[in-house]
Amino acid sequence: MKYLIFSDTHLTPKFEPKKFEVLKSAIEQVDRVIINGDFWEGMAYSFNDFVTSTWAKELFPLLKKKQAIYLFGNHDKESLADSRTNLFSGRQMKQYNFKSGKNTYFVEHGDLLLHLPELPAFSRVILESVENIIFKILGKTFIRFAYSRFNNHIKNKITGRFKENEFLVTGHTHFAEIDTDSRYINSGFNNYGIAQYLFIEGGKVTAVENRY
Repeated sequence: MKYLIFSDTHLTPKFEPKKFEVLKSAIEQVDRVIINGDFWEGMAYSFNDFVTSTWAKELFPLLKKKQAIYLFGNHDKESLADSRTNLFSGRQMKQYNFKSGKNTYFVEHGDLLLHLPELPAFSRVILESVENIIFKILGKTFIRFAYSRFNNHIKNKITGRFKENEFLVTGHTHFAEIDTDSRYINSGFNNYGIAQYLFIEGGKVTAVENRY
């Protein structure tokens, strides 16, 4: 079975055709999809606005067809949603484990291991606008400078927790990484024209990055 894991799409009611096409292409290549948190931007928009947007027509059927596993994050908390999560997923939870090849993957958004400040809606919108401008100027150098330290915090916290063939997979930090020595994998983020996600098949993890 081939898995797709993506996180931190932070979708809003505004439909983004280019972002959709990248997600669609990835989803159509796999047997099972795991949405690893922060699927929609619950700090600035309501769940109703999201599930009645164009995303519901275009993206939701693709995810539902794969019976997607939806893991809640810190921007899309379970308390912010309702039973309409069933429109785009087959199961909903905070953590999900599965085996692929000889390996076991423990998947969670990452907010249980690393608490980041929660900004009010207007601050969140302003921050995203500023980050978008900085990212266009500095590219991935900005992401590494701003977010790599968060991965290190998580890796320090899980030291000794996982065996040789066990790996923790999170999103949350917006910094894609595969660190087999630390038994840690991060699926990255999908924003500012960059799409990062993971394919896992037969115990092999492939990190993908596309621009849109």
